[in-house]
Amino acid sequence: MRLHIYLMRHGQTEFNRQGLVQGWADSPLTEEGKAGIVQSAQYFAQHYAQRFDAAFCSTLARTQATAQLFLDTLQQGDLPIQALDDLREYRFGGFERQSSLQLQQRLAQENGFDNVDDWLYAYRHGKTHRLAETVSRIDPARQAENEQDFIARLQRGMDAVIDASPNNAHVLVVSHGMAITALLKCIDPESTAYRSVPNASLSRISYDSAAGWRIHSIGE
Repeated sequence: MRLHIYLMRHGQTEFNRQGLVQGWADSPLTEEGKAGIVQSAQYFAQHYAQRFDAAFCSTLARTQATAQLFLDTLQQGDLPIQALDDLREYRFGGFERQSSLQLQQRLAQENGFDNVDDWLYAYRHGKTHRLAETVSRIDPARQAENEQDFIARLQRGMDAVIDASPNNAHVLVVSHGMAITALLKCIDPESTAYRSVPNASLSRISYDSAAGWRIHSIGE
Protein backbone atom coordinates (compact mmCIF):
# COMPACT_ATOMS: atom_id res chain seq x y z
CA MET A 1 0.00 0.00 0.00
CA ARG A 2 1.39 3.38 -1.02
CA LEU A 3 -0.23 6.83 -0.92
CA HIS A 4 0.86 10.26 -2.11
CA ILE A 5 -0.76 12.73 0.29
CA TYR A 6 -1.06 16.50 -0.01
CA LEU A 7 -1.79 18.08 3.37
CA MET A 8 -3.46 21.44 2.84
CA ARG A 9 -4.27 24.04 5.46
CA HIS A 10 -7.59 25.82 5.05
CA GLY A 11 -7.66 29.34 3.61
CA GLN A 12 -7.64 32.46 5.76
CA THR A 13 -10.80 32.88 7.85
CA GLU A 14 -12.43 35.80 9.61
CA PHE A 15 -11.04 34.62 12.96
CA ASN A 16 -7.55 34.36 11.43
CA ARG A 17 -7.89 37.91 10.18
CA GLN A 18 -9.15 39.18 13.54
CA GLY A 19 -6.47 37.37 15.56
CA LEU A 20 -8.92 35.16 17.46
CA VAL A 21 -8.33 31.65 18.77
CA GLN A 22 -9.84 29.15 16.35
CA GLY A 23 -9.72 25.47 17.12
CA TRP A 24 -13.08 23.74 17.09
CA ALA A 25 -14.74 27.14 16.75
CA ASP A 26 -15.39 28.00 13.12
CA SER A 27 -15.61 31.10 10.94
CA PRO A 28 -16.06 31.68 7.19
CA LEU A 29 -13.29 32.14 4.67
CA THR A 30 -12.34 35.72 3.82
CA GLU A 31 -12.12 36.93 0.24
CA GLU A 32 -8.34 36.95 0.67
CA GLY A 33 -8.59 33.39 1.90
CA LYS A 34 -10.55 32.31 -1.16
CA ALA A 35 -8.04 33.99 -3.45
CA GLY A 36 -5.22 32.15 -1.70
CA ILE A 37 -6.92 28.81 -2.28
CA VAL A 38 -7.29 29.54 -5.99
CA GLN A 39 -3.62 30.55 -6.17
CA SER A 40 -2.63 27.34 -4.40
CA ALA A 41 -4.63 25.29 -6.91
CA GLN A 42 -2.98 27.11 -9.79
CA TYR A 43 0.43 26.43 -8.26
CA PHE A 44 -0.45 22.77 -7.86
CA ALA A 45 -1.62 22.50 -11.48
CA GLN A 46 1.56 24.15 -12.75
CA HIS A 47 4.03 22.13 -10.68
CA TYR A 48 2.35 18.73 -10.31
CA ALA A 49 -0.41 18.41 -12.95
CA GLN A 50 -1.82 15.52 -10.95
CA ARG A 51 -5.44 14.46 -10.56
CA PHE A 52 -6.60 13.43 -7.12
CA ASP A 53 -8.06 9.99 -6.51
CA ALA A 54 -9.54 10.79 -3.08
CA ALA A 55 -10.18 13.84 -0.92
CA PHE A 56 -10.68 14.33 2.80
CA CYS A 57 -11.19 17.24 5.18
CA SER A 58 -12.18 17.86 8.77
CA THR A 59 -15.80 18.34 9.77
CA LEU A 60 -15.24 22.08 10.26
CA ALA A 61 -16.79 24.24 7.55
CA ARG A 62 -13.59 26.14 6.75
CA THR A 63 -11.83 22.98 5.56
CA GLN A 64 -14.86 21.79 3.61
CA ALA A 65 -15.12 25.12 1.79
CA THR A 66 -11.38 25.10 1.13
CA ALA A 67 -11.39 21.57 -0.27
CA GLN A 68 -14.34 22.28 -2.57
CA LEU A 69 -12.91 25.54 -3.95
CA PHE A 70 -9.48 23.94 -4.44
CA LEU A 71 -10.96 21.01 -6.37
CA ASP A 72 -13.32 23.27 -8.34
CA THR A 73 -10.34 25.32 -9.49
CA LEU A 74 -8.61 22.11 -10.60
CA GLN A 75 -11.78 21.07 -12.47
CA GLN A 76 -12.27 18.16 -10.08
CA GLY A 77 -15.25 19.59 -8.27
CA ASP A 78 -17.20 16.34 -8.63
CA LEU A 79 -14.68 14.33 -6.56
CA PRO A 80 -16.39 13.26 -3.30
CA ILE A 81 -14.91 14.85 -0.18
CA GLN A 82 -15.06 12.74 2.97
CA ALA A 83 -15.24 14.76 6.21
CA LEU A 84 -13.56 13.21 9.26
CA ASP A 85 -13.96 14.42 12.86
CA ASP A 86 -10.45 13.27 13.71
CA LEU A 87 -8.87 15.74 11.27
CA ARG A 88 -10.16 18.73 13.27
CA GLU A 89 -7.90 21.39 14.73
CA TYR A 90 -6.68 21.32 18.33
CA ARG A 91 -9.51 21.98 20.77
CA PHE A 92 -8.85 25.11 22.85
CA GLY A 93 -11.88 24.63 25.12
CA GLY A 94 -12.80 27.80 27.00
CA PHE A 95 -10.22 29.84 25.07
CA GLU A 96 -12.02 29.48 21.73
CA ARG A 97 -12.88 32.82 20.08
CA GLN A 98 -10.66 34.72 22.53
CA SER A 99 -7.76 36.99 21.58
CA SER A 100 -4.80 34.91 20.37
CA LEU A 101 -2.36 37.50 21.71
CA GLN A 102 -3.94 37.52 25.16
CA LEU A 103 -3.85 33.73 25.26
CA GLN A 104 -0.16 33.69 24.32
CA GLN A 105 0.54 36.27 27.02
CA ARG A 106 -1.20 34.03 29.56
CA LEU A 107 0.74 30.98 28.35
CA ALA A 108 4.02 32.87 28.58
CA GLN A 109 3.24 33.82 32.17
CA GLU A 110 2.20 30.27 33.08
CA ASN A 111 5.51 28.95 31.74
CA GLY A 112 7.69 31.54 33.46
CA PHE A 113 8.51 33.80 30.49
CA ASP A 114 8.57 37.60 30.67
CA ASN A 115 7.43 38.11 27.08
CA VAL A 116 5.55 36.31 24.34
CA ASP A 117 8.49 36.15 21.91
CA ASP A 118 10.63 34.14 24.36
CA TRP A 119 7.71 31.84 25.11
CA LEU A 120 6.96 31.25 21.43
CA TYR A 121 10.59 30.41 20.69
CA ALA A 122 10.76 27.93 23.56
CA TYR A 123 7.43 26.35 22.66
CA ARG A 124 8.10 26.10 18.93
CA HIS A 125 11.55 24.56 19.38
CA GLY A 126 10.62 22.21 22.21
CA LYS A 127 10.40 18.44 22.04
CA THR A 128 6.86 18.38 23.40
CA HIS A 129 3.74 20.37 22.60
CA ARG A 130 3.94 22.79 25.54
CA LEU A 131 1.06 24.88 24.22
CA ALA A 132 -1.35 21.96 24.26
CA GLU A 133 -0.17 20.83 27.67
CA THR A 134 -0.51 24.30 29.20
CA VAL A 135 -3.87 25.10 27.61
CA SER A 136 -5.34 21.78 28.76
CA ARG A 137 -4.08 22.44 32.30
CA ILE A 138 -5.48 25.97 32.67
CA ASP A 139 -8.63 25.72 30.51
CA PRO A 140 -11.51 27.06 32.64
CA ALA A 141 -14.00 24.91 30.68
CA ARG A 142 -11.87 21.75 31.09
CA GLN A 143 -12.48 20.84 27.45
CA ALA A 144 -9.06 21.49 25.87
CA GLU A 145 -7.08 18.51 24.61
CA ASN A 146 -3.74 17.48 26.04
CA GLU A 147 -0.91 16.55 23.70
CA GLN A 148 -1.46 12.80 23.97
CA ASP A 149 -5.16 12.99 23.09
CA PHE A 150 -4.54 15.49 20.27
CA ILE A 151 -1.88 13.34 18.61
CA ALA A 152 -3.84 10.11 19.06
CA ARG A 153 -6.88 11.68 17.41
CA LEU A 154 -4.90 12.93 14.41
CA GLN A 155 -3.29 9.53 13.97
CA ARG A 156 -6.73 7.92 13.94
CA GLY A 157 -7.72 10.40 11.26
CA MET A 158 -4.76 9.51 9.07
CA ASP A 159 -5.41 5.80 9.62
CA ALA A 160 -8.94 6.41 8.33
CA VAL A 161 -7.51 8.19 5.27
CA ILE A 162 -5.28 5.18 4.55
CA ASP A 163 -8.15 2.72 4.96
CA ALA A 164 -10.48 4.69 2.65
CA SER A 165 -7.98 5.37 -0.16
CA PRO A 166 -7.10 3.12 -3.12
CA ASN A 167 -3.55 1.85 -3.51
CA ASN A 168 -1.06 4.27 -5.08
CA ALA A 169 -3.62 7.08 -4.86
CA HIS A 170 -2.95 10.80 -4.88
CA VAL A 171 -4.90 12.09 -1.90
CA LEU A 172 -5.93 15.59 -0.81
CA VAL A 173 -6.28 16.09 2.96
CA VAL A 174 -7.46 19.55 4.06
CA SER A 175 -6.90 20.18 7.75
CA HIS A 176 -5.59 22.89 10.08
CA GLY A 177 -2.36 24.64 11.04
CA MET A 178 -1.62 23.05 14.41
CA ALA A 179 -2.94 19.69 13.22
CA ILE A 180 -0.70 19.59 10.15
CA THR A 181 2.35 20.69 12.14
CA ALA A 182 1.68 18.00 14.74
CA LEU A 183 1.35 15.34 12.03
CA LEU A 184 4.63 16.41 10.42
CA LYS A 185 6.42 16.24 13.77
CA CYS A 186 5.04 12.75 14.34
CA ILE A 187 6.78 11.69 11.13
CA ASP A 188 10.01 13.58 11.83
CA PRO A 189 10.40 15.56 15.09
CA GLU A 190 13.15 17.67 13.48
CA SER A 191 11.13 18.53 10.36
CA THR A 192 9.64 21.79 11.60
CA ALA A 193 9.14 23.94 14.66
CA TYR A 194 5.73 23.91 16.37
CA ARG A 195 4.52 26.63 14.05
CA SER A 196 1.45 26.66 11.83
CA VAL A 197 2.05 26.25 8.12
CA PRO A 198 0.64 29.16 6.04
CA ASN A 199 -3.02 29.32 5.10
CA ALA A 200 -3.82 27.46 1.86
CA SER A 201 -0.33 25.93 1.72
CA LEU A 202 0.47 22.34 0.71
CA SER A 203 2.77 19.90 2.49
CA ARG A 204 3.58 16.71 0.61
CA ILE A 205 4.00 13.42 2.44
CA SER A 206 3.81 9.78 1.42
CA TYR A 207 2.84 6.55 3.09
CA ASP A 208 4.20 3.09 2.35
CA SER A 209 2.93 0.09 4.29
CA ALA A 210 6.47 -1.31 4.42
CA ALA A 211 8.55 1.85 4.85
CA GLY A 212 6.09 4.04 6.76
CA TRP A 213 5.73 7.82 6.42
CA ARG A 214 8.00 10.27 4.63
CA ILE A 215 7.95 14.07 4.30
CA HIS A 216 8.70 15.53 0.86
CA SER A 217 7.92 19.23 1.33
CA ILE A 218 6.43 21.57 3.93
CA GLY A 219 4.24 24.62 3.40
CA GLU A 220 4.46 25.07 -0.38
